[in-house]
Amino acid sequence: MTRRVRRYGGLAAAAVLLVAVGVASGTPALLLAGVVPLAFVVHGALSTLAPLDDRVRVERELRPEAPLPGQSVEVTLTATNVGASVLPDLRMRDGVPEELSVRDGASSVGTALRPGESATATYTLTANRGRYAFRPVRLRASTVSGTVVAETTREADGADGFECRIDAADVPLRRRTTAFSGSLATDTGGVGVEFHATRDYRAGDPVNRINWRRYAKTGELSTVEYREQRAARVAVLIDAREPSHVAGAASLPTGATLCAYAATLATRVLRDDGHHVGVGAFGVADPLTDRRPAWVPPDADAFATHAAAVCNAAATGSGESVTATAAEDARADGGGADCRRLLAGLPATAQVIHCTPALDDAAASTVESIRAHGHETTVLSPSVPPNSVGGRVLALERAVRLDRMRGVGAAVVDWDREEELPVALGRVLRGGSYR
Repeated sequence: MTRRVRRYGGLAAAAVLLVAVGVASGTPALLLAGVVPLAFVVHGALSTLAPLDDRVRVERELRPEAPLPGQSVEVTLTATNVGASVLPDLRMRDGVPEELSVRDGASSVGTALRPGESATATYTLTANRGRYAFRPVRLRASTVSGTVVAETTREADGADGFECRIDAADVPLRRRTTAFSGSLATDTGGVGVEFHATRDYRAGDPVNRINWRRYAKTGELSTVEYREQRAARVAVLIDAREPSHVAGAASLPTGATLCAYAATLATRVLRDDGHHVGVGAFGVADPLTDRRPAWVPPDADAFATHAAAVCNAAATGSGESVTATAAEDARADGGGADCRRLLAGLPATAQVIHCTPALDDAAASTVESIRAHGHETTVLSPSVPPNSVGGRVLALERAVRLDRMRGVGAAVVDWDREEELPVALGRVLRGGSYR
């Protein structure tokens, strides 16, 4: 749509007044002074601007195209003048999805473009779980005088949206690092790579494990034993209770979503390394079996599909229809019943990775219960309090809870939103004995 804008009404009146006074008074200077505003008026009246329909090409690029929850998405929007004339004033604004907000950069740009030239707007969004579609791009061009304006909306070429998921199959293997590899080192001797002890030779011991250096010195046969490597038993638990479904802002992932994302990646990495890993969630029922709490044992059929369903349920919330009394009982219990049922089925030697935003005292009580059952425990806690006065109070309360967890012997990793999850998760896996 092209329209004219009345900008020089005051200049036209000034030009008429100066000319009239100059003619009446016979003053040439006033006549000349009236020419200046008159030139602006005439230029504005004669200015034209062709529609933008075929003159501008708009392209949008996303990196990455399939982000994970909490991950930054860099959006690049490029406008190119494909017409034969100059665009003296082109302004472009991207249609950012309503559910998301711009974290860095600007979603709009304004400049002059010669034929073949391009202008780029680059900005960053924070991905949250779900599907998002970009709205049409708004274009606005005007003449040098600003008296003619052309406006239109355009669907950009390239990416028109993205989906943010936490399915196990969506976690890219390139995110793994060598710090995650290996097996659980035990305190018993056997076949392995790390020296454990020497003992007297027994008939049938492998020749390559005989300590030939000692035999050459003393004439006594002995056998070298190495520290045995065994797969660890690990339970990855997600705090999906109602208090965990809190975000620092409407466009940011909730604590439960970040916990589910962390659990998905940790499970994938540990299982790929040969460990026996189960996945559970407090506060939600298993979406496939309706059992509460949700729990997928290491030997479950279709483990990846079942675990992805549990993680998605944890990120979304229970969605169950419960009575007011039952809901109040669940809040008062703080997930303690779910914790007791789940811990009752864990092997005594199982280690626990507990993902919780630690937004209430029940989160610390859960870790204390896990430690009371004798399980080695690592806590991965995403930080979700907002950067505000109230958020700083919540952050202080959360820090006290994390110290309370450390006080019972749990290894705590405080995951800040600005830190990439693989880095935080690397600290989790390096801190445990399942490496």
